Amino acid sequence: MKKLFWLVAATAFSFGSPVSADAFYGFFLGGGIWQSDYSGHVGEPSIGLKDLGFKDSNNGYYFLAIEHPIPFAPNVQLGRTNISSDQSALIQQEFALDEVIFSVDAEVQTDFDLSHTDLTLYYQLLDNWFNFDVGINLRHFDGHAQASSEDQSESVKLDEILPLLYVRAQFDLPLTGFALGASGKGISYSDNRLTETDIYLRYTLDSVMDVAFDLGYRSMDLKLDEKNIRANAKLAGPYVGMLLHF
Repeated sequence: MKKLFWLVAATAFSFGSPVSADAFYGFFLGGGIWQSDYSGHVGEPSIGLKDLGFKDSNNGYYFLAIEHPIPFAPNVQLGRTNISSDQSALIQQEFALDEVIFSVDAEVQTDFDLSHTDLTLYYQLLDNWFNFDVGINLRHFDGHAQASSEDQSESVKLDEILPLLYVRAQFDLPLTGFALGASGKGISYSDNRLTETDIYLRYTLDSVMDVAFDLGYRSMDLKLDEKNIRANAKLAGPYVGMLLHF
């Protein structure tokens, strides 16, 4: 009778616990292509990114994640997103980058690089048909902003580490292999802001090594109000990706 009691109790706990046995370990490797469109302004006085010739671009990303059964220790994800866009335009208004002024009717070449590395430390609070993660993301921007014309040239290095709140939720659709998910990251301080949202549909092929395919929409909203660079820009667009689970 006691054995039966403990068997029932253990079974009930495995279904009701916020972390099931499936969350005890995992090695994830993924990547994809994000086709992002640019909008917003840069400089002081500012100019529209479209006026500088910005068009949509294909940006690659990849990540590695490890989930484990160690109590109180967070799971770890390390990722990289490469965002670079260079263009040329005959500008119809004056703008300045780090107090270097570019005049009207100048042919200006610009190169904006918002590439970054993400270190995410997170906990799985739920892991069954509904998955819910929460944690902290440390984002290191290591890009630059450059502009040059026949008369002027300026380059500003972007080297910032930002702590972001991280949340993710995923709903598995029973017996289909499909799942709907969304994640968010963000921070706001002084006149600076960074928010990022991601909505996706995932299809998983169960095997010895699970393979998943993602189709989603990602948006990054960035506002910088620093001495050497001012920008209020948004990158948004669809992406496709693949995920391997060992």
